[in-house]
Amino acid sequence: MKEICQSEYEKEITEQELNFLQQQINYYNLPSQSFQCSSIAHSPLIDSIENPILRQELFEEFKQIAEQSRTTLFNVYLKSAEDQRQQYKTKHETNVMKMCSDYHQLIDDHTRKIPQIMVQLINQRCQKINERIKRIYKFKTESFNLNHK
Repeated sequence: MKEICQSEYEKEITEQELNFLQQQINYYNLPSQSFQCSSIAHSPLIDSIENPILRQELFEEFKQIAEQSRTTLFNVYLKSAEDQRQQYKTKHETNVMKMCSDYHQLIDDHTRKIPQIMVQLINQRCQKINERIKRIYKFKTESFNLNHK
């Protein structure tokens, strides 16, 4: 039971964390969050260059590198979160399959290793875990949205 509940917790946390990360990335990709609006867009070093053509060329190169790095970083975050989600999902499915196997396996032709009520309690517990984590991430998302308006 502990393994199933723990793997359910891990699976749901990684699922919600991936969703939250995607929402954050979507926000940071909005036009209002463009490079020109960021604090790094105003570099005193680049601004100190007197030649306007050279200053513009350096600024454009700086902008391109910054935007490319941000895109790369977001992709790494997403890939890592997706890999972790898949890992925990597989672990949970393995635990559930083991429980189902134990439930259906008969001992002495009449006694089950895991009684039906125990399976139901485990399922209810997993549902409560999911509900709690979803509420936490709903609050986290609302807080993020309020802080970034």
